[in-house]
Amino acid sequence: MLYFSAVLIPALLQSLFVFIVIEMNTGNGSWLGLGALLIGIFAIPTTIVVNFIRVKSNKKIKASIIIAKCFLISFLMPFIILLLMTF
Repeated sequence: MLYFSAVLIPALLQSLFVFIVIEMNTGNGSWLGLGALLIGIFAIPTTIVVNFIRVKSNKKIKASIIIAKCFLISFLMPFIILLLMTF
């Protein structure tokens, strides 16, 4: 259950965020959708691997702390995309 809540849920939320940004910017001449797709292609699998390694190596730490750290790592990519939206 720890792998589900610390690895899979953050990846699904990142994928949902990228999908929403792409759909919002379809057909309006903005390159933000393409930028979100390109960032997502690299960031989502990297986040999955980093979170999986974090969960596997920190079995002795409380589950809530591991989940919180995994969610903090996974919110870096949406933050970068939000910064791109301001340009």
